[in-house]
Amino acid sequence: MSQPICKITDLIFTRFELVDLDKQKEFMNHFGCQLAYETDNSIFFKGSGSYPYIYVASKGDQNKCIGMAYKVNAFEDLQNLSTNLNVEIVDNDEPGGGKKVTLIDPEGLEIEIYYGINEIDPEIKTSPKLNTGNSTERIKSNSPNDEDRVNELQRIGQASDEWQLEDDKWVYNLRTSVKRVGHTAINCKDAKESIRWYSENLGLLVTNYIMGPDGSDHMGAFMRADTGDIPADHHILNNVQFPGEGDFAPYGHAGYEVSGSVDDLMAGHHHLKSVDKYPHEWGIGRHLLGSQMYDYWRDAYGFTHEHWTDGDFLDSSHPPEKTPFRDTIMAQYGPFAPSSFGVSVPNDQLEEVRKNPRLDQVVAMVERGEIPMNPEEDK
Repeated sequence: MSQPICKITDLIFTRFELVDLDKQKEFMNHFGCQLAYETDNSIFFKGSGSYPYIYVASKGDQNKCIGMAYKVNAFEDLQNLSTNLNVEIVDNDEPGGGKKVTLIDPEGLEIEIYYGINEIDPEIKTSPKLNTGNSTERIKSNSPNDEDRVNELQRIGQASDEWQLEDDKWVYNLRTSVKRVGHTAINCKDAKESIRWYSENLGLLVTNYIMGPDGSDHMGAFMRADTGDIPADHHILNNVQFPGEGDFAPYGHAGYEVSGSVDDLMAGHHHLKSVDKYPHEWGIGRHLLGSQMYDYWRDAYGFTHEHWTDGDFLDSSHPPEKTPFRDTIMAQYGPFAPSSFGVSVPNDQLEEVRKNPRLDQVVAMVERGEIPMNPEEDK
């Protein structure tokens, strides 16, 4: 592949248009983000990491994902995009400053590329020590190390006091602490074109090609930032073309890393479950591609957001792999994915969507050849 026009290094935030910002403010607070800025028409939420915000929503006439914003480390990258794609470099007029260009990807999503956005001091959060079987061996032989927990009781938050009665209902008050948004997943009409666009324009590397049972690789990819010998997340983007017929909105989900470890993820799960205001989408489990533990929830408008922890890091030397479609759906462990996973629909339509086959059942139909891999080729 020839040199890309630029190389993005990180995902900064996702951007949405919503009809009612108050409902989303409530969800984002329950989800574990913090309100950073607010105007009459927009809300900006941050995590515990170094970006001034990781989620933006503006008031509008419809509920939709507008797009994503990425970071580059050199102003020259913006200049290259401006020259090669005929886009204008402008000042960022929202909090954080810096300069940006805006592109449109093949699915019609706005892709903002920022240079010089002002970062903030991250909050330092420590994860609890975990005693494992290896810890037991060391402790019982009187040779514990700094990783082992001795004479320290394991308490998460305020322990059982996190459970409080609210209107005769037990609510678990400890919320997860979101650190950053690490990736997005998008639905593509033409996965090969999407892979090409993100590779040539933003410099993304393919970590995994998603292969069909016939050996074709047009089902999509997991792609990561090319940060050289500095390890990057297994994927910053998952672009997938669903098998069979269907017209899906581009947004699939956004994945937010929690600040702590599995206890942080579990706290978020039980908080959202006990609040009982938002549909649980999928989890808890551990993915195969990316390896992270995951827990997916739908917000007030049916958009899916993931809590995750313990994902893989890869540098640019890691070669792309060809991976069967089943590995995107069949987790290392966890429940089966519902038919609604990856589909943005209003919550009042969710029950109807979930009457369709679960995604593990779709995998079986694909592998049996019952679903065409590319319906355009069959016409």
